[in-house]
Amino acid sequence: MCTVQMRNPLFLGIILATLGAAGQASAAEAFPLRNGDTWVMSGDSITAQHLHSNYFEAFCYARYPRLEFRFRNSGVGGDTIPKLMARFDWDVAAWKPTVVSVELGMNDQGGFSVDQYITNMRGLSERIKSISARPVFFTSSPINNGDTSAKLGGNTKLNEFALALKSLAAEQGAPFADQFHSVLDVWGRNKPKENLANALASIRTAAQDDTLAGVEHLRAFLSAQEKSTEHPVSMQGDPVHPGPPGQLIMAAALLKELGADGFVSSATLDASGKVIEAKGCTAEGVVAQGGKLAFDRLDESIAFPIPDEARSVLALFPTILELSQYRLRVSDLPSERYTLRVDGETTATLTAQELEHGINLTSFGQGPIAAQGKRVLDAVRAKEQLVGQWRSQSRAASASDATAEAKEKLASLFRAVEDADAMIRAEAKPRKFRCELSPAH
Repeated sequence: MCTVQMRNPLFLGIILATLGAAGQASAAEAFPLRNGDTWVMSGDSITAQHLHSNYFEAFCYARYPRLEFRFRNSGVGGDTIPKLMARFDWDVAAWKPTVVSVELGMNDQGGFSVDQYITNMRGLSERIKSISARPVFFTSSPINNGDTSAKLGGNTKLNEFALALKSLAAEQGAPFADQFHSVLDVWGRNKPKENLANALASIRTAAQDDTLAGVEHLRAFLSAQEKSTEHPVSMQGDPVHPGPPGQLIMAAALLKELGADGFVSSATLDASGKVIEAKGCTAEGVVAQGGKLAFDRLDESIAFPIPDEARSVLALFPTILELSQYRLRVSDLPSERYTLRVDGETTATLTAQELEHGINLTSFGQGPIAAQGKRVLDAVRAKEQLVGQWRSQSRAASASDATAEAKEKLASLFRAVEDADAMIRAEAKPRKFRCELSPAH
């Protein structure tokens, strides 16, 4: 063993500075959510839709159940950085946040140059730091108009904003998520298919009308479409304000860019009932009898909550399922096909080959696992309704002539929001599931 004595203070200082910089870089790469955080998600009308922000929040409750934290939406339609600064005290700082994410640029591009945008953003960052909060920078989402990175078109200025914001974040050592470039080509290449997707949605509605002449032809057309290997997907909404499918993609892009942990748990068994491996979960009470295999599974965290209305994009944007690696693998099964039931509810029909390779339980939209995710989303949505009431009251209570009654009402709403946080946490608590595989006939 060799011992080196650090007698040169200059050399020692260099070593310590290098280690310190490496530690800071490592911390900056980690997902920026800490125990006790209050995270305010500031933005414009896209944030105010309470879609990708809700999905982002639900993911955090699902993946990090050991942390205690809270999210608050602070999106306002038409907002620019100066407009956010004007409402900052009563709509952001009043929450006493420890984290403030900024997702602005869609409206700023109309009135500010790139240099002005960055100057404004730097000022906002300093304002965030002045209240002892950590800034997190999100680029805006792209305009879903068919543009791609090869032909930016109407997205040119947002592209310039994104590149400049990345430099500012690096300068400040702040977390940065570039959803613009993560999403641009996915949406752009999909855009030509959206017209067909929207048309199919209208046809499905019409095909439900038994009184419609020729309805059988519509149903035959839809049946043929279902057999196709390619299913067109619509981001819904409009080019600036996507609906749930587009905003689930946005949430996943932001989470991945920030380094969110994609692992939920993994259980591997064989047909005899032997538990070969269990990571992030327990697999107990195993019974292998009569060609069936059953066991109790308790996970340390839960799957990414996926709204039903957005599941259509899972195949289009693999990042979503990569962020929810909730694996089950069963080897040496003798039958060709199996029905998976969870707590007695049919969840999927699978081949033995699929189970041998391993399946991601997040991908199934039915059964208790998916239902728990929906309850988490419902609880987030209910909390955000109270947040909206609090925000309106905060503006009134911050006025110079605010009454004691107005301030007490604000305090009451604050307590109601905190109670709603506890409801989300309760819904996201991992539950024991009874999983059963039986031969499908």
